[in-house]
Amino acid sequence: MKQFFFHLLKIIVPIVLFFLVLEIAIRKIPNDYQLKKEYLNQNKNKINTLILGSSHTFYGLNPTYFSKNTFNAAYVSQTLDLDLEILKTQQPKLKNLKTIIVPISYFSLFETLETDVEKWRVKNYVLYYGFENKYRFTDNFETLNNDVSLHFKKAIKHYVLKKSYLTSSNLGFGIRFKTENKKEFKGKFTAKKHTVKNFSLYKKNLNALCEMIAICRKNNIKILFITTPTHRSYYNNLSTIQLEKTMRTISYLVKKNSNCSYFNFLQSNLFTNEDFYDADHLNEAGAAKLSEYLNQKINSQ
Repeated sequence: MKQFFFHLLKIIVPIVLFFLVLEIAIRKIPNDYQLKKEYLNQNKNKINTLILGSSHTFYGLNPTYFSKNTFNAAYVSQTLDLDLEILKTQQPKLKNLKTIIVPISYFSLFETLETDVEKWRVKNYVLYYGFENKYRFTDNFETLNNDVSLHFKKAIKHYVLKKSYLTSSNLGFGIRFKTENKKEFKGKFTAKKHTVKNFSLYKKNLNALCEMIAICRKNNIKILFITTPTHRSYYNNLSTIQLEKTMRTISYLVKKNSNCSYFNFLQSNLFTNEDFYDADHLNEAGAAKLSEYLNQKINSQ
């Protein structure tokens, strides 16, 4: 029996050590979540405007074009419940925060990251933002999410080939959706992907918005809700029911709360084909245009 356990240990220990070393190695690779959390910690007394939301604001709003100190804390597939957690954990530290920008996209009120196909991203908020793990034990580890071979290749590419996995500027803006890499406008496909089968998550997201509004009202912070520009191939294929429910909700919230305002750019004629990276995301030129416009609005308030 002792021999059996000895041989078992000879098998298990190297495996555990391999996963431990790989876990540490992956966590030490600089990533966008680390960048955002560190910036918020290091600049807590400087930030006046905080941008939250999904890829629509991550790639759509560039803090460089804002005259007041602005940081982009949005990210790909970041949903309203995560925006709320960021606000709840960071707002007490951000002593000079005066405005937050929150996108209200076609899908915002009807999805959460935990129920999305990209729910593997949840672990990034647990590991790098320090959020409470509400869902899976595996969200406490990099190596228990996705294929181990992918993690191993990632480590090799970074430590041997010096590849960077950062996709954000120093101010949190998404830098990869550039004019020269413009994609085909597959708006019909994307609109279908963003159209939900039911509204089961609507109440949860509405509650998240209401809690954000309450926190901001208590701390004299203004909320600027925006619906970012999209290409006509996208907005022409949206569900009228889902879109109208979104518009009614945000209109009601703004009407009831004096610290809120809303700008709807969904079908704005201020933006041309040259401003889009794909059917529902701006490129860097479109982001500059939208950022400059919102900067004027914030300064005039």
